[in-house]
Amino acid sequence: MAEDNTRSFRILSLAGGGYLGLYTAGVLAGLEARAGEPLARRFDLIAGTSVGGLLALALAFEIPVAKIVTLFRERGSEIFSARGLPTSRVGRLLDLTRAVLGPKYTGDALRAALDEIFEGRCLGEALHSLVVPAVNVSLSQTKVFKTPHGEMSTGDEHVLAADVAMATSAAPAYFPSVRVGKYLYADGGIFAVAPDQVALHETEHFLGVPLKRVRMLSIGTATAGYRPADGVDANDGAVGWLSDGRLILTTVSVQQQHVESMLEDRLGARYQRLDTEWPAAAGLGIDVATAEAAEALLRMSERTLARLSSAAWKQALG
Repeated sequence: MAEDNTRSFRILSLAGGGYLGLYTAGVLAGLEARAGEPLARRFDLIAGTSVGGLLALALAFEIPVAKIVTLFRERGSEIFSARGLPTSRVGRLLDLTRAVLGPKYTGDALRAALDEIFEGRCLGEALHSLVVPAVNVSLSQTKVFKTPHGEMSTGDEHVLAADVAMATSAAPAYFPSVRVGKYLYADGGIFAVAPDQVALHETEHFLGVPLKRVRMLSIGTATAGYRPADGVDANDGAVGWLSDGRLILTTVSVQQQHVESMLEDRLGARYQRLDTEWPAAAGLGIDVATAEAAEALLRMSERTLARLSSAAWKQALG
């Protein structure tokens, strides 16, 4: 059957942000409930980085998003910890020491959860096309794991989905690097926290889709307008930059801002971005997985969905 060169080619792009990805999952769960079918069926390509990569993989295998929300809520404190943000200078110093000689978390609880979710399946078994950025730290090279959805997008079909999810989520100093084949991989957020441009390049260059046909829904991790709770100082050192995840949160926020600006220029009204303002006083963080943080993130996702107009719902779901 000849390809329809008039219909829209729809991309879903999911940003990274550690436990803040529960916000993204909440938005996705709401969209999936509204769609009345696995959400991935509404898109031609799904992209995700870090926790967004985990979510993208789940969507590509048609794992209900509600199941991933439950995972975040029930096992977040095992994957990260039950600690909130430290509130004193001494507490912040102690928190930093947890990642001085090795990663802050072992990754064992995350691996166990991913093995349960993906049940030993490989990328080649995914039901929908997928791209997931990571970093080959052995060679200091970028890497995009892909399903075999095109002639020039093959080679990763035998890689375990759980390995890809671990690799793209292996934030330096938070989780160990992950061995896939001969090499070690780390978080794709090092270069592509928001994988919108990665997905667009895949679509244009490797799949040959004209730009005029492309529509994209991009979902963030509640970091729009991020500001450090205690402000900034010109002479901040390691403690100032690394406390409360400030460096990584700044990176997440500004990369998402930059990508949003670039994609709006390229796609115009065919680009839709869903995110919410950073709640500075809510005690949230990349690895804050308390019950209070979970409730706050899910409330924020509900408010995002409640603000969508009928036209925005239609645009989001196609």
